[in-house]
Amino acid sequence: MTRIWFNHWFSTAYHLIQLMRDGTDEPLCIIGSNRNEHAIYRRACEEWHTEPEIRSDEEYVSFCLEFCKQHKVDIFVPRHRITAIAKQVDSFKEIGVLVLCGRNAELMQILDSKQETYAFFAEHGLADCIPEYLSTHSFPEFCTAYETLHSKGFRVCYKLAEDEGALTFRVIDNNLEQLSALYSKPNTKVTLSAAKSILQDYDFSVPMLVMPYLDGPEISVDCLRTSRGNIVIPRYKTNTRYSVVRFDAQIMALSNRILDILNLNAPLNLQFRLHQGKTFLLEINPRMSGGLQLSCLATGINLPAIALQQLLGKEMPWNYPDLKEQRVAHIETPICLS
Repeated sequence: MTRIWFNHWFSTAYHLIQLMRDGTDEPLCIIGSNRNEHAIYRRACEEWHTEPEIRSDEEYVSFCLEFCKQHKVDIFVPRHRITAIAKQVDSFKEIGVLVLCGRNAELMQILDSKQETYAFFAEHGLADCIPEYLSTHSFPEFCTAYETLHSKGFRVCYKLAEDEGALTFRVIDNNLEQLSALYSKPNTKVTLSAAKSILQDYDFSVPMLVMPYLDGPEISVDCLRTSRGNIVIPRYKTNTRYSVVRFDAQIMALSNRILDILNLNAPLNLQFRLHQGKTFLLEINPRMSGGLQLSCLATGINLPAIALQQLLGKEMPWNYPDLKEQRVAHIETPICLS
């Protein structure tokens, strides 16, 4: 029985685990861990452990190595601190553990920073896909950057250069202080005064990127390089209960170009946004995305299982479906009632 460990993942790891099970006839023992003992993907695991609070990367990697030895892990599927783990992938190999992540830790370190990611791809001939941005390292710089973009007529947004899941992304919208805001959800919007009130106490240890807001649809592209070619599944996010998988030739070509530049043989996720007819790169996540199950359901391509088998040195067949577009309903993570 193959013992697979998922460390501190999103709740949607529930679906990734089920997809791995569906893609193999071999018995799997899934070990899950999280700092939250009630994380929902616990329900998809045979074994469960609560992770300790660990601050440094070095201590966390040491914890992971010891965990693998103690629980006889065969395959490690990391999300939390994946770059730090990638730097020590040989240490895991020495104890007989295969790690499902990219092997180029230096490149993954670049992808951790949106600013460094933009600079990297600008140097590799994709400058026209990089959105305009101003990197700010202090509160006065943030205020100046806002005024610079606002004076050009842009709607302004900001986010930390190092961010996951758009946690720090905000759109500055002063209409929130008008009566019309009564009938609209604020979501990620803040007024300029609220943004300043929050950020005046921030130390800017991680730079804040200030950018024009791109108002087109967001495209999440789930990818994996295989011996049969690149798997590229563009999933257009909508404001409804559905996403749309659309095999657009331009998005496919751009994604393949990025995959060839990166040359990472592990699952990764590209994030684009359309604006005024152009495609812009938002970020790259060197891991399986939180919505990957939607791409798999729409296409019949079981990317988690293919990645698992590839890690084990086995080729799993796959083919693109005979369709250009497929709508797929959002799959909610099961609710824990106990």
